[in-house]
Amino acid sequence: MRKIYDILKRMRETEGGFNPQDFDTDGLENALDSDEGEDPEQEDAEVDGDEEEFAGEETLGEDMEEDIAARLKGIDINDADEVWSRLTTEEQEEFQKLITSGDIMKLMPDYKPWWNKAKNSKIVVIPSPEEAAKKESSMPEICGNIARFSDICKKVPSPCLHYNLWNILSAYACVARFFGGEQRTNASEAVAHLVNLSATLKYGTNFEDAEDAIISVEMEAITTGNGPAGAAAVGSAGTGSNFLVESREQLQQDARQLMGTRANKLAALSDVLHLLQQTRATSKRKIPQEAEFQKLFALASGSVELDRTKLSQLARKIEFMLSYVAREEVL
Repeated sequence: MRKIYDILKRMRETEGGFNPQDFDTDGLENALDSDEGEDPEQEDAEVDGDEEEFAGEETLGEDMEEDIAARLKGIDINDADEVWSRLTTEEQEEFQKLITSGDIMKLMPDYKPWWNKAKNSKIVVIPSPEEAAKKESSMPEICGNIARFSDICKKVPSPCLHYNLWNILSAYACVARFFGGEQRTNASEAVAHLVNLSATLKYGTNFEDAEDAIISVEMEAITTGNGPAGAAAVGSAGTGSNFLVESREQLQQDARQLMGTRANKLAALSDVLHLLQQTRATSKRKIPQEAEFQKLFALASGSVELDRTKLSQLARKIEFMLSYVAREEVL
C-alpha cells in the first residue's frame, strides 16, 4: 500500500509518469553486514543465498510497482472513486484495515510546514537558490489591497485582538498539518475544522492570554472528537487518538513561529481568507439534499453550521484581522 501512495505522489509531481528506477530499494543496500566470529565459508554461502533472495524480492517489488502503475495510468488520481476501482480486492482490504487501525497516517510523508524554522540552531544554513525559491513558493500568497486599519476602525485596537490572533493561527496550524499543506484541495472540510478549533471564530470568544488562546484549540479538538460523527470527522473514531492536535508542544511551537513575523501572520490569514472564499463559492452549487446532510452532520458533531451568511461573516472578520496585522508596518 505504501507503494501505491508513492506511485500516486510521483505521478502527481512529474509529467513523465512512473519510472521504476525512481524508487529506492527500501534500504536493502546495507542488508549484508556480517557478524564477527562466523565461519567465512558458511558466511559466504549465506551471503550468496541472501543475495539471491533479496534479488528475487526486489524484482517482485518492481513487478508489483509496474502493475499498479499500469492500472493507474491515464486516470485522474484526484478522483478517489476511480482510483479505488482500480485497486485489487486485496489492496482495498489492506487499505480498509489501515483506516480501522488508525495506521493510515503512517503512509503519509512527513509534512514540513512553510513557517517552520530550525529550533535553537547555532549554525546558520544558507539555502541554495532552488531551496530558497521552493520555501518561498510554499508560503501562501499575501492578499493584495488590504484595507488600512484606520479606514475601517477609528478606535484604538482592543488588546484582545492580539490574543485572538494567537487562537486563530493556532487552529490554522493544526488544519495545515492535518491536510499536509493541501487544505485548498478540500476547502469546505478545512474550514469546518478551522472554525471548530478556533473559539474566536466559532463563538466570538475573546482571549486575554496567549497560552489560554493556544490551549483552547487543543480543548476544542478534544470536544469536537467526542461524538461519533465528530470522531469520524477527525479520524479518531475507535482509536482514542486526536489527529488534529499532535501534541501541545507542537501546537505551541507552531503558534509561536506563525506569530513570530508579520509576513507569517499575513500569509496565514490570507490562506484562511482564501479557504473561506473558496468554500463560499462552492456553497452556491450545493444541492438541497447535500446542504441538509451537512446541517445534520454539524449538529451531530458539535460543529457550527457554515451557511453562506456565516461564511461571509467569518471572511469579514479575517479581512479585519489582516488590516490589524498590516498596520504593524507603520507602528
